[in-house]
Amino acid sequence: MATDQEIREAGYKYIPLQKYLLNPFEIPTVEETDVVNEGIVNTDAFNNDKNFSVYNADPNKIVNMNPNTYALQDARKKNELSYVGKTLPGDTSPLYSTKTAAMKHMGMYPEYYGLDKPPPSKIEELLAKGIGFIPGIGTLTRFANFASGMLPVNRRAIMENQLGTQGVMVNDIGQIVIGPGGSYNTPEGIMAGYNPYHMTDETFTNRQAKIGETLQEKYGLTQQQVDGLISGELTEEDFTGKQYNLKGTNKQTNLITNLINIEKARKNFSDATGTTDKIFDIKTDTKTNNQNQGDGGGTYIGGGASLQDAGGTYDGGYHGAEGGFENTGSNQNVGGGASYDNAAETGAKDGFGYGLKYGGLVSIL
Repeated sequence: MATDQEIREAGYKYIPLQKYLLNPFEIPTVEETDVVNEGIVNTDAFNNDKNFSVYNADPNKIVNMNPNTYALQDARKKNELSYVGKTLPGDTSPLYSTKTAAMKHMGMYPEYYGLDKPPPSKIEELLAKGIGFIPGIGTLTRFANFASGMLPVNRRAIMENQLGTQGVMVNDIGQIVIGPGGSYNTPEGIMAGYNPYHMTDETFTNRQAKIGETLQEKYGLTQQQVDGLISGELTEEDFTGKQYNLKGTNKQTNLITNLINIEKARKNFSDATGTTDKIFDIKTDTKTNNQNQGDGGGTYIGGGASLQDAGGTYDGGYHGAEGGFENTGSNQNVGGGASYDNAAETGAKDGFGYGLKYGGLVSIL
């Protein structure tokens, strides 16, 4: 409860003393905002439904509310299956002669390939059969896991899915929004209004710099204190006292927690971007393989049309599982070396992949 003195300092000079009021008077609080020159941020200001905005999003327009948390594993599995019938340059024996052989191999590493994930829901099974609309229910993709097993080789769609796994909601026009139950001043909501497809690391650091300047000019923080908040060495609990409160209130300025949450969001965005790149490269390789069925080679994620052109690094996870090193038909090793003896890692002969504990797309992991 605000004191009579705080009420007067806040400019409310005609409010009776608290002891004479039936209900205690609380000073309205207005959070500070950090204005950043990032161009025009679309906040749905002209939306016909005034109840919805990027800060209170229409749930029906959120595209990644139920993300596929196994997107990376699904991509690895599909990529491995794309090598059925494929051969390495100079070989005559396929990496996998049948789909069963590939599945048998992947079964030895269920977590890596997502084989340990829960069975598909009834909705996912319908989607897999091409049934995407049911009268009385509508479009099933709204209720199913976002792009479950159906993600195109589209970096934006993949990125939005990965953000969804972190609780960051994106609407149908590509904006970060605050979904049901969410809050703005959180790592998930602090970038509301921004388009993640156009964001870079500087999007976050520029905002932090502007907030840091305000905290120094208005609240007397030093650059060292600002840096400490960003690094995590300092927290909002380290700043108590009236000098850090919003004018006329006993509430600490929200710019301190804004600064902290932007840094958390920056790190989460970096993680999502890294995983997005992995999935994109894997799915691109898979698409190439599927478009070149029967050509005996395909392409290699290392960048070349042959194993040698790719830099001598084997491209796919655990290929040659059936016969191990002897039956791969090649003296290349996933550790990156040109032979078993100079593989980049341990060189342990496990019958599946040399120099890599879990195999799989070495050049992008």
